[in-house]
Amino acid sequence: MKNRLSLILTALSISMFTNIATPVIAATDTTDHYDEFRAQRFFNKIKKFNEKLNKCLNNKTELAIHKFKADSKSTARKSGNLKIYWTTFIKRINYLKNDQIEVYVTDEFKTLPHRKRVQIIESVQQLALSYLDDFKAVTPSRYSEGLATTVFCDGNYLGRSLFLDNKDFKWND
Repeated sequence: MKNRLSLILTALSISMFTNIATPVIAATDTTDHYDEFRAQRFFNKIKKFNEKLNKCLNNKTELAIHKFKADSKSTARKSGNLKIYWTTFIKRINYLKNDQIEVYVTDEFKTLPHRKRVQIIESVQQLALSYLDDFKAVTPSRYSEGLATTVFCDGNYLGRSLFLDNKDFKWND
């Protein structure tokens, strides 16, 4: 009986000490928001870079259209001299933070042969790299490799550069 009583008292004392209410204190926000601030600042830099790049693209397109004047719908004439008219096939370029670019093209671009498409996209890559050199250092080997590129037309995926060779493309048509 004595053992039983001591066992009950021990159990009660243990349960009383463990059931003591602990005060809950509200946690204060002591995190350092430096990483969020840094990410936001980097996002703003990329946004400004894209605006500058697309402004240059629009200026080049206006100059090409001004030279072309006569029949701006003639894809054959434009594709005959891509050094001047390549910008007329491009709507917008979007640089992504992981050194990739998205290129938005016109419907005329889809009528071009694959070889001419590649020439145009390589010109876009070189334009992006030349502006990227001001944004962050670009090595000479990077110029020869190009940037990973994804091509869209009217919101639809049209093609992309291959994984290990940014100068070779896989088209989706």
